[in-house]
Amino acid sequence: MKEKLSNRYFILSIGFLIFGLMIIYRLFNLQIVEGEKYYASSQKRYLKQSDIEAPRGKILDTNGVPIAVNRQGYAAHLVKTSISTSELNEMLLKLMDIFEKNNENHVDSLSKYLTFSPTTFNGRSDKEIVRWQIDKNRLGMKEENVKATAPELFKYLRESLFQIDEKYTDEQAYRIMILRYEILINNWNFTTGGTISLAKDLDLGTICEIEERNNEFPGLFTTLEPVREYIDAYPEAHILGYIRSISQGQYDNLKDEGYDNNDLIGKTGIELTAERYLRGVNGKMSIEVDSNGLLTRKHETVAAIPGSDVILTLDRNLQKVSIESLAKHIDIIKNKKEDSNYADANAGAVAVMDVNSGAVLALASYPSFDPQVYLQGSEDKEAQRIISSLDNDENRAQLNRAIQGLYEPGSTFKPLVAIAGLEKGIITPYNSNIYDPGQIEIGNRKLFCLERPRSGHGMLNLKRALETSCNVYFYLLGVDTGIDTLNVWADHFGLGKQTGIDLPSEKPGFMSSMALKKELRNDVWRPADTAQVSIGQYDSRFTPLQMANYMSTIANGGKRYEPYIIKEIIRYDGSQVNVTEPTYTQVPVQQSTIDAVKQGMVAVTSSIDGTAYKSFQGLPFEVAGKTGTAQTSKGIERSPNALFLCYAPADDPQIAIAVVVEKGAWGSNVAPIARDIIDEYFGLKKANAGSSELKTELPVLNQ
Repeated sequence: MKEKLSNRYFILSIGFLIFGLMIIYRLFNLQIVEGEKYYASSQKRYLKQSDIEAPRGKILDTNGVPIAVNRQGYAAHLVKTSISTSELNEMLLKLMDIFEKNNENHVDSLSKYLTFSPTTFNGRSDKEIVRWQIDKNRLGMKEENVKATAPELFKYLRESLFQIDEKYTDEQAYRIMILRYEILINNWNFTTGGTISLAKDLDLGTICEIEERNNEFPGLFTTLEPVREYIDAYPEAHILGYIRSISQGQYDNLKDEGYDNNDLIGKTGIELTAERYLRGVNGKMSIEVDSNGLLTRKHETVAAIPGSDVILTLDRNLQKVSIESLAKHIDIIKNKKEDSNYADANAGAVAVMDVNSGAVLALASYPSFDPQVYLQGSEDKEAQRIISSLDNDENRAQLNRAIQGLYEPGSTFKPLVAIAGLEKGIITPYNSNIYDPGQIEIGNRKLFCLERPRSGHGMLNLKRALETSCNVYFYLLGVDTGIDTLNVWADHFGLGKQTGIDLPSEKPGFMSSMALKKELRNDVWRPADTAQVSIGQYDSRFTPLQMANYMSTIANGGKRYEPYIIKEIIRYDGSQVNVTEPTYTQVPVQQSTIDAVKQGMVAVTSSIDGTAYKSFQGLPFEVAGKTGTAQTSKGIERSPNALFLCYAPADDPQIAIAVVVEKGAWGSNVAPIARDIIDEYFGLKKANAGSSELKTELPVLNQ
């Protein structure tokens, strides 16, 4: 009996030994021999990497008042899993159902090219559609396979490319295509373990529904991300600019700097100029999914670094007053009955500068727009309608007139003619007189005094000529001074060339010259041309900012500062990245020349015969200014443009102002806008509430 038991124990022991050796062998094989293979396989299968979007830096005014900020919003992202094409399509349709039921915005790059109901190419040209279809980063088709019609392409996408089951209607198929197309154009990122953003700024209710049904959405996960927001930015829209999805061209240029196809990027304004500072550094998050593609764990592996804050020189209160005053007085001008006014004033601009630094305190362009609309995705049809209407707006609301609008200066050019004449010795500051008979003939062309074409102003010195804005005086002075000399001094004062402000797309403008006439008309220069240039007509076209800088240079005695609007840049930790130091070029002008011109400009606003006298009564100091009325057409019932340039106070200059109203009829009509700005800047608004209080409500265009 004992022998039998002993044999049994022996046999069991051998069995256990063999079984144990098999386990050891298997473990050795799994962990040692093929360990790296299985480890790599498990990592590839379960671990995904996703960016943590860095908060964009804030944009604030000079007093720290925020204009562009960030708030937190929920987003939905997708990672690649092992589900089949049919399962993916079914999942995406369910997700679209949730988005649309809850009225959520989601990605929709497809509708830029192909729409449904009706199925069309969304107004794209044949050339654009072909280019889109063969683009390797889009549909990537061969040229011989390009579809000529939208229905043909729809069928190809449904049946061949995305393999959408026949059980779905065409409308459902198109909704699936929207998200499948987003996966397609981000395919490299998707297939290499990255994530694709499907929707941003989702409501909490939507997030809860997705999380409750997470077993239906393999590979889908939600995050909390920063969302850009502009605060009542209608007055600052042109300065602020906006961000939108990165274009293919921008991505191709910037992908080596860490940008990807899902990024938002500055397109205009400060958002573009300061993009490299405002943009933070994205962090990294590790996402773990199980074999069914369901999220099991996510954790931060690298923290995101927020972008730097940009502090502007802009004063929001002054900016608001500037654009409100433009709107208010444009409305007044349209309802004013006077000669040369066809009630067609519709737009304008203001530039306000610190004459002792070049800092831009206000830069208003009217009409404006709400930049918040540009933050909406292509799937927001109402936002796209508004954007489209802005693109085609006859009033060109998107145009930053302060740095892109080009205007004949009219009589605001006369102080420069005076400077050129004085510096050349054609006249002396106080004793040289020129006679105005009302009309003269230069080069067989009759030229008239605008105010007194029959009687004229008689004998005038420089001060009186500027005060009354006598055309004949400046016709004669300009011709004697010569066009070449006028060009030299226009260049000294920065007219007809970019100021160098730290905003994109500034226009240089033009200064009339022999060379320009030859280029435009292939004709020789004549004395009558110089006469026209001398009163701010002919080919000269300047921006309001150039004209404000010209005034600033006169005001401070000849320092032409480079205007700037970015005051400083501050890192998220409070340290300073950059601070703008004022820079200037010294204009070689004598102080006696400046003093003589200043006297005439003070008379414009303080003498009873001054062209802007009525607008500046009651101030505790004098203002030096110049009105301008610029004819813009011949034989057409269109009001002249109206301009007013000034600086204040006259005896201790602090700010320079340029105001332009398109079709404003007379320069004197827009001087009250400068008065409103002066009242605000010097704290006089309450004291003058009876005459200068602003009550205009700004329109929110196209909304």
